[in-house]
Formats: sequence, structure tokens, C-alpha cells
Amino acid sequence: MKLEKWQKDIYENVRLGIVELLILQLLREKDMYGYEIRNTLAERTLEAFDLKETALYGPLYRMSSRGLISSRKELVGEKRFRVYYHIEAEGIQYLEYGIEQIKCVFSGIQNLLEGGDKKPND
Repeated sequence: MKLEKWQKDIYENVRLGIVELLILQLLREKDMYGYEIRNTLAERTLEAFDLKETALYGPLYRMSSRGLISSRKELVGEKRFRVYYHIEAEGIQYLEYGIEQIKCVFSGIQNLLEGGDKKPND
């Protein structure tokens, strides 16, 4: 059914393109481990971003390889380790630029959906 494909396409294009910025925003507030990021992201976005835990690690690895975040292992209990993620200075710059771009895009989308009467310098 086309609707199911469209739902997947829109989900990937709209939501997954923003996930990195949302994760960076959470890490700007405090260092977090994967499961904590996943749950906080779902809760604070009213479940608009309720990712499977496995879907979270792709963005984390990409951001880590680009130097936006770093990670450290901490011992939890006697034998378990948690990997905590931390936003780096470059990640903060990336986030701030991304926020500007999102605001610009959403403003343009809102203008179009409301009739498109405004001009760029209004």
C-alpha cells in the first residue's frame, strides 16, 4: 500500500534528519548513555522521536567519528559498563548552526502552510 511507503519516506526524511540535533541538545544538558538518550528523547518530544535503541547508535557513531561527541565507559555495578556520550566544542557549534537552520526552515514551512503571504525581509 502506498500510504505505508509514504509514511516510511516521510518519517526518514523529516524525523531522522533531525535526530542528531536533538541528541546533541540532550548532551548539551548533561552526559548520557544510550538507553537514557533514547528514553529522554521519546519523553521530551512527546514520543515523536521514539527510536528503537538500535536506531540510536548509527547517529551516535557518525557524530563520534566527526568529532561532535566523545564517549567514555563507566563501571556500573561489579561487571557492567555503560558508555556515556559527551558533546564536544565542535558539537556545540554544529548544534547552534543546526538550530538556526531548523528555525529558518520551519519559519518558511509555516509561512507556506499559512498561505505564503510573508516575504523574506518582512
